[in-house]
Amino acid sequence: LGIGDEGNGRAIVSYGNPDTSRNVSAYVPGLGTKLDKDFVDGTMKRAQDTAIGARRVDPSSASIIWLGYDAPQSGDVMSKGDAQRGAPAYNEFMAGLSATNANEAPHVTAIGHSYGSLTVGTAAKESGGIPGVDDVILLGSPGVDAQKATELGVGKEHVFVGAADNDPVTHLPTKAESYLGSSVGWVLGGPEGVRTANDLFDVGNDDVYFGKDPASEAFGAQRFEVDDGPRMVLEGGQFKAHSQYFDPEKDRVSATNIARIVGGRSEDIVREDYR
Repeated sequence: LGIGDEGNGRAIVSYGNPDTSRNVSAYVPGLGTKLDKDFVDGTMKRAQDTAIGARRVDPSSASIIWLGYDAPQSGDVMSKGDAQRGAPAYNEFMAGLSATNANEAPHVTAIGHSYGSLTVGTAAKESGGIPGVDDVILLGSPGVDAQKATELGVGKEHVFVGAADNDPVTHLPTKAESYLGSSVGWVLGGPEGVRTANDLFDVGNDDVYFGKDPASEAFGAQRFEVDDGPRMVLEGGQFKAHSQYFDPEKDRVSATNIARIVGGRSEDIVREDYR
């Protein structure tokens, strides 16, 4: 649907016809995404897996990968700037998507993974919300610059969250916790002291770097079941738990839940308790 060399590269690719499908999703990727081999081999496959899964729910389904902004590449991931610049472009694209769809009332899902969830959340908080969107899926999110799911414009019953317990990105502490927790924690007793100190500065344990934890009860979205993934250190998982939400081979339950939402059958998802 689109290609360009602006910034780190632009690519908008659809698996299935977004103009004729009853169900259409548009997925925004996050940190490190650019127009390169990894984008083709990995990031695009996530949209493909979503389309294949959604078509099992409803054959009239299409899934888009939307790289229409400069995703952060390194240290700028700790800033909201890229999300704030990308949100208007995403909303403009989504407005066009709804306008060109031949169905009277297409079912449209916005999906944000990692930093891309912040971009989607920022877009949803703009005046009027994301045009034409019925459901929002947040995966591996470090927060979406919101305190409540109701801020995303589709109603909390239509905001869905997948957050693996071993995904470190979904546990990123706030700036204040990082600084104060580290300072006080080392005095209390090394790494374990840091975790204890962080709890002192986040009594409900429901704040992450960019706002309220989307998987928390305080945020109030619909959390669905995903595989916990390998533990970062003890099982050598590193960031693997952050990258498998879409993959039916590595996390079938998550991929199936995503497919059900995109395919218009969100009532069939397997739910998970809040954090």
